[in-house]
Amino acid sequence: MPGYTAEDQIGIDSYYQSSMNKQPLDDNYLMNNSFRFNIQRSPTVSYFCQRANIPAFSFNFIEQPTRFGAKVYKVGTSYEYSELEISFIVDERMKNWLEIHDWMRSLSNAEDSSEFVPFEQQTSTAELIVLTSSYRPYLAVSFDDVFPISLSSIDFDSTISETEPIIASTTFRYSTYSIKPIREFTS
Repeated sequence: MPGYTAEDQIGIDSYYQSSMNKQPLDDNYLMNNSFRFNIQRSPTVSYFCQRANIPAFSFNFIEQPTRFGAKVYKVGTSYEYSELEISFIVDERMKNWLEIHDWMRSLSNAEDSSEFVPFEQQTSTAELIVLTSSYRPYLAVSFDDVFPISLSSIDFDSTISETEPIIASTTFRYSTYSIKPIREFTS
């Protein structure tokens, strides 16, 4: 071919040329019910937990103005975690809902100091265990210095003909979280 030389070619590593290396190692997908949530300070909440999330993670950036029309973005210096949110079935005696309620009251009680707890006892640790498709623990998302910032209401309704469990939700703040493998992945 006229005008074609070997210098125009871009080399591709031979590792990626094999069809075996182009496939993912695992074609199972992450399922939304493959988790366990544990919070040290509220074991009853852990048992009845229905929903939990790995919070969003965002990185701040710096916008550098220029005299031209385009803005230039540079890497920032800090990142932010979103809130940890869980939902749980409220047990018949409301023990799990009251665990969070009493915890929140102990953080700052305006009535008197009888319920107040020392600073070291105000936070807890929490862990979200991610399970494989065969329900084996694979990853641990560990949250440090967890404390509740909101607790949903409990709504009763006698107009509903079918009984359903009451599901409450709570939102936590924390200092940081880390994601670590529990074991080598095997399906």
